[in-house]
Amino acid sequence: MYKTFAGGIKNRFLAGLTVIIPGAITVFIIAWFLWEINRIFNPFSIFIKRYIHVYIPDIGLILLFLLVLVSGFLVTHWVGRAIVSLYENVMLKIPIVNLLYKSTKQWVDIFSPGKSSFKKFVLVRYGGDKFIFGFLTSYTGIDGDGKDDYAVVYIPTNHLYIGINIIAKREDIIETKLKVEEGIQIVLSAGIAFPEKL
Repeated sequence: MYKTFAGGIKNRFLAGLTVIIPGAITVFIIAWFLWEINRIFNPFSIFIKRYIHVYIPDIGLILLFLLVLVSGFLVTHWVGRAIVSLYENVMLKIPIVNLLYKSTKQWVDIFSPGKSSFKKFVLVRYGGDKFIFGFLTSYTGIDGDGKDDYAVVYIPTNHLYIGINIIAKREDIIETKLKVEEGIQIVLSAGIAFPEKL
């Protein structure tokens, strides 16, 4: 009886953890991000309070929202696109900074509508009837024959941000009906979110 009771408590405790931990981690990351944003803009908040005598709580979030909004307006107009293009050219010409900027931009583009570097979520056949999942990024040819007989696939090896690129024959690629976002969810959940059928 005691073992049954203890087992029931243990199972319910573990079930509770599966609900609490993802939520707690999400809240923690969001709270940390908001705290850091406000800390970055804190000097501006102090300036306003000292000289304009107005205290605006969470001014960092307001300024971040305005900055993102203005950036969005810029990239949707030709004048703004020219400014953004100039800004990107400057960033790409600074040593070391260009590597960080380019890598970050490529990863952000993954989640950008219509600009994603990941074309499709695919399965790659290897070793007979075994498959590994990844993201199709492009097609390529070998030996300069002009034919795109091979696919370039990004294979995540540790969450989403660490992985390897492989080049596989097209016949070894199985395209799924899953969206890239669903593929990302599968990777981040360590395969737990994989559907019963593709």
